[in-house]
Amino acid sequence: MTRISLTPIIDVVFILLIFFMLASNFNKIGELKMDMSKETSQSSKEDIKVIKLAVEQTNSVISNDKRYADDELLTMIRLAIKEANRYSIVLTAKNDVTYQRYLTVMNYLKKNKIENVTIGIKAYETKE
Repeated sequence: MTRISLTPIIDVVFILLIFFMLASNFNKIGELKMDMSKETSQSSKEDIKVIKLAVEQTNSVISNDKRYADDELLTMIRLAIKEANRYSIVLTAKNDVTYQRYLTVMNYLKKNKIENVTIGIKAYETKE
Protein backbone atom coordinates (compact mmCIF):
# COMPACT_ATOMS: atom_id res chain seq x y z
CA MET A 1 0.00 0.00 0.00
CA THR A 2 1.24 3.47 -0.90
CA ARG A 3 1.17 6.12 1.81
CA ILE A 4 0.87 9.83 1.05
CA SER A 5 2.86 12.08 3.33
CA LEU A 6 1.25 15.42 4.21
CA THR A 7 4.42 16.90 5.69
CA PRO A 8 5.55 18.70 2.48
CA ILE A 9 2.06 20.20 1.99
CA ILE A 10 1.99 21.45 5.58
CA ASP A 11 5.46 22.96 5.11
CA VAL A 12 4.31 24.83 1.99
CA VAL A 13 1.17 26.11 3.77
CA PHE A 14 3.24 27.42 6.69
CA ILE A 15 5.71 29.11 4.36
CA LEU A 16 2.84 30.81 2.50
CA LEU A 17 1.25 31.83 5.81
CA ILE A 18 4.51 33.40 7.01
CA PHE A 19 4.98 35.17 3.68
CA PHE A 20 1.51 36.73 3.74
CA MET A 21 1.84 37.74 7.39
CA LEU A 22 5.11 39.53 6.67
CA ALA A 23 3.82 41.12 3.46
CA SER A 24 0.65 42.49 5.06
CA ASN A 25 0.55 45.89 6.67
CA PHE A 26 -1.54 45.94 9.83
CA ASN A 27 -0.79 49.56 10.74
CA LYS A 28 -3.67 52.03 10.67
CA ILE A 29 -1.87 54.70 8.69
CA GLY A 30 -4.04 57.58 7.57
CA GLU A 31 -7.04 56.47 9.57
CA LEU A 32 -9.72 59.07 9.90
CA LYS A 33 -12.30 58.75 12.67
CA MET A 34 -15.74 59.70 11.43
CA ASP A 35 -18.60 60.09 13.87
CA MET A 36 -21.65 58.76 12.08
CA SER A 37 -24.25 59.61 14.70
CA LYS A 38 -27.83 58.54 14.20
CA GLU A 39 -29.37 61.59 15.75
CA THR A 40 -32.23 63.20 13.92
CA SER A 41 -31.96 66.82 13.02
CA GLN A 42 -34.06 68.96 15.28
CA SER A 43 -34.70 72.64 15.09
CA SER A 44 -33.06 74.52 17.90
CA LYS A 45 -33.42 77.96 19.35
CA GLU A 46 -29.93 78.93 18.23
CA ASP A 47 -29.03 79.48 14.61
CA ILE A 48 -26.32 77.30 13.20
CA LYS A 49 -23.95 78.96 10.77
CA VAL A 50 -23.43 76.68 7.79
CA ILE A 51 -20.20 77.08 5.83
CA LYS A 52 -20.22 75.30 2.48
CA LEU A 53 -16.84 74.37 1.08
CA ALA A 54 -16.23 72.83 -2.34
CA VAL A 55 -12.86 71.16 -2.76
CA GLU A 56 -11.05 71.61 -6.06
CA GLN A 57 -8.24 69.44 -7.38
CA THR A 58 -5.96 72.48 -7.90
CA ASN A 59 -5.19 73.02 -4.16
CA SER A 60 -8.01 75.48 -3.67
CA VAL A 61 -11.44 75.52 -2.06
CA ILE A 62 -14.55 77.47 -3.10
CA SER A 63 -16.84 79.09 -0.54
CA ASN A 64 -19.61 81.54 -1.45
CA ASP A 65 -18.32 81.68 -5.05
CA LYS A 66 -14.89 82.84 -3.85
CA ARG A 67 -11.78 80.75 -4.38
CA TYR A 68 -9.39 80.30 -1.44
CA ALA A 69 -5.98 78.68 -1.51
CA ASP A 70 -5.36 75.96 1.08
CA ASP A 71 -3.28 78.27 3.27
CA GLU A 72 -6.06 80.94 3.25
CA LEU A 73 -8.77 78.42 4.11
CA LEU A 74 -8.05 78.24 7.82
CA THR A 75 -8.16 82.02 8.23
CA MET A 76 -11.46 82.27 6.35
CA ILE A 77 -13.08 79.55 8.46
CA ARG A 78 -11.89 80.99 11.75
CA LEU A 79 -13.25 84.42 10.81
CA ALA A 80 -16.58 82.89 9.81
CA ILE A 81 -17.03 80.82 12.97
CA LYS A 82 -15.85 83.61 15.25
CA GLU A 83 -19.25 85.30 14.98
CA ALA A 84 -21.38 82.18 15.52
CA ASN A 85 -21.82 80.12 18.67
CA ARG A 86 -22.63 77.01 16.67
CA TYR A 87 -21.42 76.17 13.21
CA SER A 88 -21.31 73.33 10.72
CA ILE A 89 -18.97 72.94 7.78
CA VAL A 90 -20.29 71.03 4.77
CA LEU A 91 -17.44 69.71 2.66
CA THR A 92 -18.34 68.80 -0.93
CA ALA A 93 -16.17 68.28 -3.98
CA LYS A 94 -16.18 69.13 -7.64
CA ASN A 95 -16.59 66.24 -10.06
CA ASP A 96 -12.88 65.92 -10.96
CA VAL A 97 -11.56 65.79 -7.37
CA THR A 98 -9.81 62.62 -6.23
CA TYR A 99 -10.57 60.96 -2.91
CA GLN A 100 -7.01 61.65 -1.76
CA ARG A 101 -7.41 65.40 -2.29
CA TYR A 102 -10.78 65.38 -0.49
CA LEU A 103 -9.38 63.49 2.50
CA THR A 104 -6.31 65.75 2.56
CA VAL A 105 -8.54 68.80 3.07
CA MET A 106 -10.58 66.95 5.71
CA ASN A 107 -7.42 65.91 7.53
CA TYR A 108 -6.06 69.48 7.31
CA LEU A 109 -9.21 70.79 9.03
CA LYS A 110 -8.98 68.10 11.69
CA LYS A 111 -5.31 68.84 12.44
CA ASN A 112 -6.16 72.52 12.91
CA LYS A 113 -8.96 71.67 15.35
CA ILE A 114 -11.83 72.65 13.06
CA GLU A 115 -14.72 70.48 14.13
CA ASN A 116 -18.30 69.85 12.96
CA VAL A 117 -17.19 68.94 9.44
CA THR A 118 -19.81 66.97 7.54
CA ILE A 119 -19.54 65.25 4.19
CA GLY A 120 -21.62 66.74 1.42
CA ILE A 121 -23.09 64.12 -0.90
CA LYS A 122 -23.97 66.16 -3.97
CA ALA A 123 -21.07 67.28 -6.13
CA TYR A 124 -20.44 70.99 -6.44
CA GLU A 125 -21.60 72.52 -9.71
CA THR A 126 -20.09 75.67 -11.15
CA LYS A 127 -22.23 78.53 -12.44
CA GLU A 128 -20.56 78.75 -15.82
